[in-house]
Amino acid sequence: MSTYSSSPVNRSIRTTVSGSRGAGWRWGALYGPAVYGVSAAAVALPATADHLANGSPALVWILTAYAVGVGVGAVTAGRMTDLWGTRPVLLTAAALLTAGAVTCAIASTLTVVVCGRILLAMGSGATMAVALTATAGLPAARRPTALAAFGACLAGFSATAPLAGAMATHWSWQVALALPALSIAAVPACLPLTTRMPRQAPVDWAGVGLVTATATGLLLLAQSAAQRPDTVTAGIAAVTATLTASLVVHARKHTNGFLPPATLSAAWFWFAAATGGCVYGGLFATLYAAPHLLARQDYTTTDIGVLLLPGAVIGALVARSTVRAARRQPPRRVLAVVSLVLAAGLAYAAADPRPWVLAATSTAAFTAAAVAQTLLTAYVSGRTGPRDGGGAIGLFILATFLGGAFGAAICAAHWDTARPAVSLAATAALPAVGALTACRLQ
Repeated sequence: MSTYSSSPVNRSIRTTVSGSRGAGWRWGALYGPAVYGVSAAAVALPATADHLANGSPALVWILTAYAVGVGVGAVTAGRMTDLWGTRPVLLTAAALLTAGAVTCAIASTLTVVVCGRILLAMGSGATMAVALTATAGLPAARRPTALAAFGACLAGFSATAPLAGAMATHWSWQVALALPALSIAAVPACLPLTTRMPRQAPVDWAGVGLVTATATGLLLLAQSAAQRPDTVTAGIAAVTATLTASLVVHARKHTNGFLPPATLSAAWFWFAAATGGCVYGGLFATLYAAPHLLARQDYTTTDIGVLLLPGAVIGALVARSTVRAARRQPPRRVLAVVSLVLAAGLAYAAADPRPWVLAATSTAAFTAAAVAQTLLTAYVSGRTGPRDGGGAIGLFILATFLGGAFGAAICAAHWDTARPAVSLAATAALPAVGALTACRLQ
């Protein structure tokens, strides 16, 4: 039996869901709309550009800000579930999603849109951390059934995301960008599955601030270096390096603080994080490039959604079959293969950006991301103790979505200054590196 399929039982979660039926479906419905924040929003980018009168490099903030917000929200919420329980975290997530949806609905400038997307992302990150931690913490006898239901929900949301984005854009581009708020509808069903810790431990807010600042600095550094390396880039690099060093020192001094030190010092975690981040980098680059390239070929928003829909459906089905195959083959091989397929798809799309090629590359991206998330989440949760399970999963989500932000930033940086082919070729290197790091997993 592969160690990827085992995970420790978080006692605070176990006492909540062990007696409830349909837990996998409920948590899947809570998590699922977070997928719309990437796939559905990507389809809406051309229409958003027309309404806001902004170029492609500026619009990438709609995706990258969401990615960083999801990561920060997930790592914060993940640790809070360890300290406070899942109920207060879930209610906080619902409040953030509501605030983000309202902000996006009234947005008329890119700055306001990005602020709304950050609020949405932090709420989505919190729902993701709660759902993943709760599902991974189910009793062993109930876990396979719940994971199957959870995966079916994610497959459904992933498959419908492009078309959902297109349909919402016809109503309003603001609505398309606010679709992650649909997670609120699942909160009443999930609330009975949650618990509150009898004694709520204090949160390491200094650690939260350092993680947020470091993640933002890394994103700014990637975009600045890709666009125009200069003294500003050097300054951002210096500040980011200082923040990173401060974060490491803080984590070592506060062993019971925000970040689980045992996870941070483990080589297996960084190989897993690098693999997930590189795959998501390829996914975000694909979702950024495909709608823009198809719009240049006179495809409407609806056309784009319909064209990408079969790829999303196929990707979801193939991902589930691939995950089952990982029970017979070493999961690291499965991860390496899907990463290489995505790298090849991006490289081919760089040379031949015809519609069917872009659709096929999107299929590879959806498949690789789904496989990486499923296998690596089980891998991470299976190597952490009950007290650090939520924090470790949240930290992993941060790493993967930060990788996605890098991929979109690199792709957008060369979009206007060079041919789109250069952008796609550059980002093809990310999943190729992910295949190498996947081979180091044990």
